[in-house]
This record gives sequence, structure tokens and C-alpha cells, in this order.
Amino acid sequence: MGLIRWGATGLMALIIAVVAAAWFLPASLAFRLIEPSLTLPKDIKVALPRGSLRAGHVLVQFRGFPPSRVSWQLQWPNFSLGAMALSQTISIVGPGHQITGALRIIPGEEILIIEHLNGEIHSSDINQLAGAYGHQFSGSVTLKNGSAQASAKCLTDFTGDLSWSGGRIALNGFKGVAQYQLPPLQANLDLETCSPALNLTRNADHLARFVLGLDGWFSAELQPRLLVLAQIPGAMQLKQPLLFEEKIL
Repeated sequence: MGLIRWGATGLMALIIAVVAAAWFLPASLAFRLIEPSLTLPKDIKVALPRGSLRAGHVLVQFRGFPPSRVSWQLQWPNFSLGAMALSQTISIVGPGHQITGALRIIPGEEILIIEHLNGEIHSSDINQLAGAYGHQFSGSVTLKNGSAQASAKCLTDFTGDLSWSGGRIALNGFKGVAQYQLPPLQANLDLETCSPALNLTRNADHLARFVLGLDGWFSAELQPRLLVLAQIPGAMQLKQPLLFEEKIL
């Protein structure tokens, strides 16, 4: 029994030593090790991470959107019901945006969970991305209580509350760029067949629904009351919502 006890103690010490070594492993080295197996979208650029797996940061950029400094602080792994979970606090900061949240990864079940997302994105950053399509926005968007959960194949949860401060927007349409003035609006994040969706409202009045499909197609359903708010000529005569879709990814 003594030999078994000492063997178990030695094995536990070895496991702790391995986990502790990985805990302080340089983030750049870990990235180099997994980089060959990563398949990132071509529109996303990731710089070499700095710091360690426990605490560090990396610069990430999507298309023309300003670069974001993504920082993390990893907590000690949690073992529950035979599964290991990695939890960390994250912050995403750029010239005109700042978002904080918590990230959980369950490697054995291939589940990623993002919780407690809160922050703000100013139109100055949004326009860096929207400008390529001929669109311009004003004001800022605030996110509260955002969360998402994804498996290896599907987005399984997507919730959160958005508010836009209102102002002038310019949209590039079939007849050129048109400008509209809109009041403050609200929205809630939703899920539609594994795809993220957004319901736009004003004072609980449904105005529009937007869906970004996993295949990169963006679809929109605009209610006549939204067009009335934008003071579009002839909107009062519309009885059915306007539908359109566009391949954006």
C-alpha cells in the first residue's frame, strides 16, 4: 500500500508540474505550436501573441475595422463531472471601442462560452468597416449582458441588449447614397438556425430583423414603420416589410 501511495503522490506531483509549466508557457510559443492546425478566415489578421497563457494580449483585425488589442487573464483550470473547463476574463480595446467579458472553454466537449459582454463601439470605428460598402453612421452602440455559446459545428446561444444613440446615417443603395435621420433605437441579439440575428426596436415596437448566415449571406427584413421613421417618401403606403439579402462574407 505504501508503494501505491507514493506512486499516486508522485503521479499527482508530475501532473501539477506539467500544468504549472503550461500555465506560464509563452503565448507566442503556444501560438506557434497550434498555428499549423488553425484555419482562420482570410479577413482576420492575428499578430504574434505576447505574454503567457495565464496573462497576455494579441492584436486582431477584421478587414478595415481598426485593430483590437485582445487581453486575457486565465484562471486555474476547473475540473467538474469529469470535464476540464478553462475560464478567463477578456477585454477587447481599440481606438473607438471597448468590450469586456468572460470566456470559458471546455476542450473535451468542444464548447466555447462567452458571457458578461459589456461595452461600447463608436461610429468612428464602425465607419472604418462600413465605408467600404459606401455606408456611414453616427453616434455609438452600447452592448449590455451579451453572451454566446458555440459548439464545433453550430452557434447554440446568442443573446444581449444593444442601444444606438441615434443620429444621421448614409446608406449606399441602387440610386446612390441617401441620408436619413433616425432617433435612438434598441435591439436584442437572437439566434436563427445556428446563425446570429438582431431584432431592431423602438419603445418595444418591432422595426427590423437582420440575420448573418454561416454561409456569409446577410438578410434583412425592414418593417414599414422603420421607413416612416427615416422619412422615406412613400413609406406610409407600404403594407408589407421589405426583404433583401447580400453576400458580405
